[in-house]
Amino acid sequence: MRITAGIPRAGVVRTALAALLVLALAGDVASATPSTPEIDSVRSQVHEAQRERDELAALAELRGEEYAQIAAVLSDTKAQVEGVRIERAEAERDLALAQGRLENRVHGMYRNGTIHLLDVLLGTTSFEDFLTRVEWLRRIGDSDAALVAAVREARERAVAAEQTLARRVEEQTALRTQAEAKKREVEAAFARQQHFVEELDAEVTRLVAAEEERLRREAEERARVAAEEARLAAERAAAAAAASAGPGSETRSAAANDRTFDPAALGPGNPAAVAIGMHHLGVPYVWGGSTPTGFDCSGLVQYVYRELGISLPRTSREQFRVGAYIPPDRRDLMLPGDLVFFGYGGDPGQVHHVGIFVGGGDYLHAPMRGQPVQVHSLDSRITNRGDFVGATRP
Repeated sequence: MRITAGIPRAGVVRTALAALLVLALAGDVASATPSTPEIDSVRSQVHEAQRERDELAALAELRGEEYAQIAAVLSDTKAQVEGVRIERAEAERDLALAQGRLENRVHGMYRNGTIHLLDVLLGTTSFEDFLTRVEWLRRIGDSDAALVAAVREARERAVAAEQTLARRVEEQTALRTQAEAKKREVEAAFARQQHFVEELDAEVTRLVAAEEERLRREAEERARVAAEEARLAAERAAAAAAASAGPGSETRSAAANDRTFDPAALGPGNPAAVAIGMHHLGVPYVWGGSTPTGFDCSGLVQYVYRELGISLPRTSREQFRVGAYIPPDRRDLMLPGDLVFFGYGGDPGQVHHVGIFVGGGDYLHAPMRGQPVQVHSLDSRITNRGDFVGATRP
């Protein structure tokens, strides 16, 4: 005979829940993470420290974008410097040629001694010969003047080229110093905050261990009263489960920005970007890096899409302006290969990080200093940091 034949289904469930609760409380009372006012206080400090650390991480990413911008300017400056060097070399060649021509002219005129105007004119045999010699002297004078002007122009170009080169070198040095200073500042701040978080985590671990020991000593007493409380606890759990079966929480709405959402503009997507990106898992993070020897976030995205024949700007802030826009509350439209963007403080006007959506709620990215290219949960980042500002499909 089946004992439960006459028991309503809900009663069977409550009975089973009660039995499981008794076993759980009696067998492993201390399995749940303990909590005390002291532990809660330190945990609160940990959460605040982690929030500040994440803020610094976002700021570090922002500084990384600024570094990338400066690196691009430095690259342009170096190209300009090379152009100035070519210009200087051309000016120096012109100067040498003009000087050589002038020296040849002087040597040709005076190699047999000084030629005086009176000697030339007295040697004429006719009036027509006289006029011819005068015109000849005038032309020689004009030619010499032109040679002198050419020498002067070449010299001025050489001087101007040298001055331009000096200014470019000064600009390059100043930009490099600025970039290095910002990099060191953010790295130092992040390191200090990370150390502080680790100290607080260690303190929480110590307090939890002490509390677990106290709970283990109380396990026998808790097991004795567990049976009496099991039925009420099961009923409360069932009621709570029923109450939680209502509508889900609202989806986080998109932060205000000037990107226009047009579903009709979405193309088929670029799933091949995921396969290419996955080949670079484990590549180290490098400030301003855009090659397989080291990437930053936007450098990885630019490299992957270049492999697909798609040209993207260098920084995440510029990449956010390219392609069809998908707002944060339309993640159902996202496809593997779409680019996901994060803004400082959730502000789409301050995009500081980018990754490649791989599907299944995950994305591939180059996180930050000390963390290589890897896959992270997009859902977790949205929950913990709330800085997702949307996606694009290049």
